[in-house]
Amino acid sequence: MTLFPTLSVIIVSYHSQSDLERCLPSIHCSSPFEVIIVDNDPADGTGEWIQHHYPEIQVIPSSNNGYGAACNTGMEASRGDYWCVLNPDTVLWPGALDAMLETARQNYKALVTPALMQPSGSVNAYGNAMHITGITTCSHLGDSWSDTPRLRSPLLASGAAIMATRAVWKKLDGFDSSYFLYMEDADLSLRARLQGFAIVCDTHARITHDYTLNLTPEKFYWLERNRWRTVLTTYSTGTLIKLTIPLLVTEAATWFYALTKGRRYLSAHIRVYMWLVRHRAVWRTKRSAVQRQRTVPDAALLASMETAYPLGQLVSSQRLAQRLSRWSSWFFGWFSGKKVVLR
Repeated sequence: MTLFPTLSVIIVSYHSQSDLERCLPSIHCSSPFEVIIVDNDPADGTGEWIQHHYPEIQVIPSSNNGYGAACNTGMEASRGDYWCVLNPDTVLWPGALDAMLETARQNYKALVTPALMQPSGSVNAYGNAMHITGITTCSHLGDSWSDTPRLRSPLLASGAAIMATRAVWKKLDGFDSSYFLYMEDADLSLRARLQGFAIVCDTHARITHDYTLNLTPEKFYWLERNRWRTVLTTYSTGTLIKLTIPLLVTEAATWFYALTKGRRYLSAHIRVYMWLVRHRAVWRTKRSAVQRQRTVPDAALLASMETAYPLGQLVSSQRLAQRLSRWSSWFFGWFSGKKVVLR
């Protein structure tokens, strides 16, 4: 390891030893690099295991303040010109970091994300997509991998793996640590786009991600809370007014989902409103900063957003999912400026 590495790889660990046993041996790069692991539970023994088996890796003990906050802690200790945040439940294919680094060098004003693969070999995500009401999903989930084209332009980067120059990370002030869990990558990507940065997915950089869609009541809370935070801070006042009906329809849909799932989901939904009210100063301050720093209009975001609900990932009947998706695409298309013709 050289004194001044080109690349800093930052991993957040929270009871992640079994994942790291698979991840760490797969990390290779032809350029000098360092690995920094922020340990969000120093008492679980993972830090000692890392120091024994990988003494060259820097381990930073930390209290569990969430994924984004831990990533930011790792960035503060990073010495590389390029920083890559990486989930511990990933396994890198040969050449993945080299490909991402090459793309980051050629697109120095961009967030670079890889082709995330499922253990089955199908695609987990070519970056992430977002519905106009803030629901985020994996782009191209379940597709067969293809490198045509090699570089894609998803709306959002996936937090499982994001690389950018030190300058870009600093310009964006890293992740919003107050998100705690989920959608901090969506917030980061949208702030980047509003400031004129690009999002690039390099399909030559393949990383297997141990992904399963498991929507627990607690995850439902974080996703809904942070969806509203993202919508309220990203959109201009005019766009929020324009999207009032779509936002109310989606809110009704989430209440219907919570009702079908039971009391714990309903309780989680109520907690979302309580947080938004109690912490309105937090998201209002963030909104002011985002709106002040932006150079790109909402129309540019809406043009790349989804108008159909991602029902294919939620409904077991694909025929029903396709039919409902067409209707939702037509309905929401009227508000986003995308006029969809039903067939």
